[in-house]
Amino acid sequence: MTSTTAPRIAYGGDGEALTYRVEGPLDRTPMLTAHGLVSSIHHWMFFTPHFAAERPVVSWDYRGHGGQAVPRDRAVSVAQFADDAHAVWRGAGVGPSVVVGLSFGVQVALEVWRRHPDAVRALVLICGTPGHPLDRVSSSPLLRRAASRVFRELGHQRRLAAGLLGFLRSRSGLRIARELAYLSGGAHRGACPTEVLEGLFAHVAELDPELIGNIVGAYLEHSAEDVLSTIRVPTLIIAGDRDQLTPVATAQRMQRAIPGSSLVVFPGHTHLVQVEQPREVHAAIDDFLRDHRL
Repeated sequence: MTSTTAPRIAYGGDGEALTYRVEGPLDRTPMLTAHGLVSSIHHWMFFTPHFAAERPVVSWDYRGHGGQAVPRDRAVSVAQFADDAHAVWRGAGVGPSVVVGLSFGVQVALEVWRRHPDAVRALVLICGTPGHPLDRVSSSPLLRRAASRVFRELGHQRRLAAGLLGFLRSRSGLRIARELAYLSGGAHRGACPTEVLEGLFAHVAELDPELIGNIVGAYLEHSAEDVLSTIRVPTLIIAGDRDQLTPVATAQRMQRAIPGSSLVVFPGHTHLVQVEQPREVHAAIDDFLRDHRL
């Protein structure tokens, strides 16, 4: 039996509409995705067709993302996104799933395990951090709170934010954003498909500024470090050794803290390894799924 790929609607606990898709045959362990910060299901452009050939893949956009309406309440949180993931999972009517988190989605996936373990059969954590992302610079709570406050306040400065997002839509803004992605280890200049970065920046440019500020603020303040030792499902961690946003050391720390977890590191690749090296990343996940009979 094969699912339909037509968009469906689930509803969060507060009634917010959430768009999702279910693709693939329904007789294998499903996968539930959680995408990156201010991103969309666009970053699963290679992942979904590969895995949907054999199993259901439930992909969805966070509230206010992927062309959805701005949520009524813009005061979002990682926990709320995890609750939304659970609402989508319930709506899809699938069984316990391999929850796959990418970047910021790693925090969402870990919160799904904390809050809704009934939905989780296994975890795949790609290029993310379980805890405060600024800790690699400084573990100071003052810095963390200050940075979060700056982003939240910037989101309220609509004229300034609109100008910045408008610049991102321009050819010069796009070029500068690409260079920053390359220099920060967020993307590999030679391996990351241009359409992936252009799709990301085009998506960001259309988001509500206040929503962006609140999401980034929530990301900077959130930690699921305390969840790691409680995980009792098979877990695969994937990292790129040129990722400066979530370095290999972060992935290694997660691997040590999660009982029985495994780590695969891709040499020469960055924060977007899943689109830079899709065949190899898919093969690593396929091995994990086979080893655990998922």
